[in-house]
Amino acid sequence: MQEFGFQEVSFGILASRTSLSEVLAVSSAVMKAFSVLRLLRRTPGALSLTDVSRSLKIAPSSAHSILNELLAQGVIVQDTEKRYRLGPATFYLGAAFARGVPIYRGIWNELVALARELSLTAVIAVPWEGHHLILSVHQSGEPDVDVAFGGRVPLDAGSWGKAYHVWSIAPLSETLHQYTPKSITDTQLYSLEIERVRARGYATDDEEFTVGVGAVTSGVTGERGYEGIASLIGPIAHLSEIGFEIAGRRLAGLASRASFALGDPGRIRIVGSE
Repeated sequence: MQEFGFQEVSFGILASRTSLSEVLAVSSAVMKAFSVLRLLRRTPGALSLTDVSRSLKIAPSSAHSILNELLAQGVIVQDTEKRYRLGPATFYLGAAFARGVPIYRGIWNELVALARELSLTAVIAVPWEGHHLILSVHQSGEPDVDVAFGGRVPLDAGSWGKAYHVWSIAPLSETLHQYTPKSITDTQLYSLEIERVRARGYATDDEEFTVGVGAVTSGVTGERGYEGIASLIGPIAHLSEIGFEIAGRRLAGLASRASFALGDPGRIRIVGSE
């Protein structure tokens, strides 16, 4: 009986090891698949099997297997020269994420309406991997300003960075990056600017991230805390003509109401409340 019991235990250990190895194999395959997708995302053109294998330092057979599975799912497509690029399923999945985040539900329609009224470009973005990920763009203004849908902007950049530091309550970095000659890189000056943003409810960007471009931005919060930024962007001359204060105050009102609706009661003062 003892020997039989020992055999049962040994079999159980063997089964556990087999399960673990299978899990690790699946995990490795998933990681490799995402490595392929990220490679195709940052590459402007299509890539061949050899390109993928060499760039990711994996065997051609492994690369071929991963590419075939992604191809079958529509996540990538293959052209007549047997080169690969991202496919429609990638956009289909990403679009579902963009529409599902609270900031989209909370402010997007109203932000677009305001952008149309002021002839500016509306943008919403959420924090991701040390950047703001651009979820949605509606261009109502001059075609001179092009915002990349699905692109990323450093967290500390321009008015987006100021809004992030106010409404996410994230500590200021010891080093501030200079994107243009007008970028604020002195931490004391930046801290003073952050307090001004907090007091008025919106941040401004006077060519601090991109030369010739201005913006007003406000943070959107909810019951989970910081959700992301809502921004109005346009040529500096046009935004100056409208007035940073006029555009900023209109945007701040939208952001406060959206934040309240998303579960942050602190963004609006209710008359008659205790």
